Amino acid sequence: MANSIILTVTGKDRPGLVDDMSAIITQLEGNWLESRITKLSGNFAGIIRVSVPEQNTEQLEADLKAVECESFHLSIELQNSVEADVPVRELSLEIIGPDHPGIIRDISHALAEKKISINEMLTDCNDGAMSSERIFSAEINISIPIAVSVDMLRDKLEDLADQLMVDISMDDLEGTVTRI
Repeated sequence: MANSIILTVTGKDRPGLVDDMSAIITQLEGNWLESRITKLSGNFAGIIRVSVPEQNTEQLEADLKAVECESFHLSIELQNSVEADVPVRELSLEIIGPDHPGIIRDISHALAEKKISINEMLTDCNDGAMSSERIFSAEINISIPIAVSVDMLRDKLEDLADQLMVDISMDDLEGTVTRI
């Protein structure tokens, strides 16, 4: 039987970091299943899900911990069970507008109020092309319970877009894009 393990990795980036981790996982008959890895301000940040034979789990944890050092931190969590699937609809949100504190707080709060989960979120902040104003952008993939009305969500996001002075587009991942 195989165990599913979630690795959270942060620290100073260096060439070969992913190679070191993947070699340990493979050596212990593990399988790298999925990951999200990025470089933020010169730092490595990643979350990785691996599968490893039950009898190799402790050795995997020990070997990966041996890679850890002062500038590289690793958290290992054994994934005990998977929650029962609740029927959901996946949507993608794109947000763009003048940057100011609280955009993520307000959007995440509006989604949480409706029991909508954030599956993935990419954010950025850059200087505007035509001005020195900072422009915030986000791409957010969400899961909406089937019981939640997409029209109700659209209305909520429309009100929020007006309050935050941002543009929000909603894509149902089947090709229908709604500009809010």
